[in-house]
Amino acid sequence: MVFGFSLAAGLWLLLQSIFPGSMVGWAFAVPVSAVTLFFGLLFLLGGKRLRQQGTTRRDAVQLEAVRALVAHRRGAIGALEVADKLLLPEAQADALLTQLAREKATAVTLDVDDAGHVVYDFTGGEARWRVLEESLVGAEEEAASDPKRNPRATRK
Repeated sequence: MVFGFSLAAGLWLLLQSIFPGSMVGWAFAVPVSAVTLFFGLLFLLGGKRLRQQGTTRRDAVQLEAVRALVAHRRGAIGALEVADKLLLPEAQADALLTQLAREKATAVTLDVDDAGHVVYDFTGGEARWRVLEESLVGAEEEAASDPKRNPRATRK
């Protein structure tokens, strides 16, 4: 826009100095200014829309990269690790992990590590926990013989 308006002003000054009593300078400067203004505004508005589309696409690609990291890791992952791998600020990596956790709300476990950072575990139902069971046979025999622990034992 600066170049176009400078060209229009230069044409106006040159032609008005050559033909001082006529409107030749105006006849060339006004159309050049109008074309410059039209294309300048077109480029500015198109650039704004292009920037918005680029931001949307960047966010989608970053979220896909986080999904790939989670799938590759197959375990707990923190925002600091994601930020290190994707070269992002930690706050942005945490926002991406939070967005991914909201998408997979039932398959996400949140925990806090020793350093106080939130750790996301996306394994969901894949992780199986085994709880040790006590031997019920010995406990039932003890309860049956002890009247304080088993009130039904005294009724027999």
